Amino acid sequence: MAVRLSSGSHKNSRKETLRPTAARTLEAVFDLLAGEVEGRRALDLFAGVGSYGIMALRRGAVFAALVDKSHSAARRMEKAILQFHLEESAELFQEDVFHFIHKTERWSDPFDLIFCDPPYGEIPMIRIVDELLDAGLLAHGGSLIFEHSRREAPPDVPPLVLRKSRVFGDTTVSIWDRP
Repeated sequence: MAVRLSSGSHKNSRKETLRPTAARTLEAVFDLLAGEVEGRRALDLFAGVGSYGIMALRRGAVFAALVDKSHSAARRMEKAILQFHLEESAELFQEDVFHFIHKTERWSDPFDLIFCDPPYGEIPMIRIVDELLDAGLLAHGGSLIFEHSRREAPPDVPPLVLRKSRVFGDTTVSIWDRP
């Protein structure tokens, strides 16, 4: 089975800039999630090169959906998925994240792990979190892992409980759990 690439509307029209997650940040995040990835469903929003979704699959997630509107990002993710032989458990969506969030009929089950790495300062963090919760994409017992600028404090978002915020240079990774 080949990697399935689904294209949606709202494609990227501006110059594409990829900002991959630093390797040490990625490793630290997955160290914090030790024992929580295997057998779970992951969603990687604003995926860029797909670091979070691909790492989740490599750490035992059963499925990962990777979403980014950038054509070059989708091609790089496709190449990485094939390189690591993860094509049976990955699905790529080349579309706007908000368009994706509102197409909930695609999924019969919510995601256990949602990774979110939007362009810093362009979209309010609370908007993304609220829309994810409204769409019902985060499973009860799941975790939201959000990469953001260290200048932006993680909001209080009931019913989520902030587990940890950790700073890596100019980046902060905040993890919320949904009880």
